[in-house]
Order: sequence, then structure tokens, then C-alpha cells
Amino acid sequence: MATGKDVFVDLEGGSIPLYPGISLEDNTFRWAFIRKIYTILSLQLILTIAVGSIVVFVRSVAVFFVSSSAGLALYIVLVILPFICKLDS
Repeated sequence: MATGKDVFVDLEGGSIPLYPGISLEDNTFRWAFIRKIYTILSLQLILTIAVGSIVVFVRSVAVFFVSSSAGLALYIVLVILPFICKLDS
């Protein structure tokens, strides 16, 4: 037996807007935002792979980080710096 409070709405069906003021038909801003996010993530992944590849495959760079105190200091700074600094955009 259903009462007045037991109304089930299919949110995925698109019958009611989830966010008032945002049209369901015009998705250009949403897709532009998604493209922007995936572009940023892809560039970060490519940069990470490039730096990692250089450290792994160029023997002199790996030896520099392991054997010298300057390399160890640079490594520590590069690891800790992203947690300390915040870039203002």
C-alpha cells in the first residue's frame, strides 16, 4: 500500500532537473568542462611518464639522485614542494 510520501522518481530518466537553472538540453558547457578536465589529466599523466622514463632510463640521472647529496636534496625538495606550494590561478 503506497502513501503520498512513497513517490518514486527515476532520476536517471531526466524527468526532473537535478540542478535548477541548468537546462538538460544544452550540454555544451558540461562537455566543455569534461574535455578540459580530461585534457589536464592527460597532460599530467604524459608529463609524469616522461619524467619517470628519464629517471629510469637515463643512468646518469638515476645515479645523480642516488649517490650525491645534492641529488638527494633535490629529490626531497621535488617531493615535498607540491605539498607546500599552492599556485594561485
